[in-house]
Amino acid sequence: MPGPMLLASMILSGVILGVLIGALTTIFWHNWRSKAFRTQHDIPNVIGQWRCQWFDDALNPDQPKVEDTMEIQKWTTNGEFLARAHQPQFQLWYPIMGEIDPSRVVTLVYKAARYPYEPNRGVVCMELSRDSKTMEGRWFGRRFSTEFGGGKVRCVRMLESAFVV
Repeated sequence: MPGPMLLASMILSGVILGVLIGALTTIFWHNWRSKAFRTQHDIPNVIGQWRCQWFDDALNPDQPKVEDTMEIQKWTTNGEFLARAHQPQFQLWYPIMGEIDPSRVVTLVYKAARYPYEPNRGVVCMELSRDSKTMEGRWFGRRFSTEFGGGKVRCVRMLESAFVV
C-alpha cells in the first residue's frame, strides 16, 4: 500500500491534470464555436493590418486629419475581435475592440493611448466591402480639445505576405 505522501501527490497530480484538461477543452470548444458562428454567418476574416484615414467634418473634408495603422489581432468570440492601432503622427498606440456582423457592418470602440489623461475616445461604424479589402463609414467621439466631433473613416487592407497561412 502506498504511503500517505505518495497518495497525496497522486491525488494532487490528478486534480492538476483534470483542471488543465478542462481549461484546454473549454478554450478549444469556445474557439471552435466562435469559428463555426463566423462560418455559418459568412463573416469574413478581417484579421491583419489595415491602413486607416480619419477625416474630420470640422476641417477640410478632402484631406485626412490623421492616418494610422490598425492591426486586428485576434477573434475573441463570434464576430468580436481585438485590435491595436498605431498613429505615428502623435506617437500613439491605442486599443480597439470591434465587432463585425453578418451584414458586414463593423463597429469599433477606441480610446487614446494615454486614457484617462486625454479625452480621445469614440466609436466607429463602417461597412466592409464585398471583397473584404476596404471598410468605410463614420466616427464620432471626443477630440483632444474635449469637444465632440465626427467625420468619415476609410480603412484599406494592407497587402499580406503570400507566405502567411
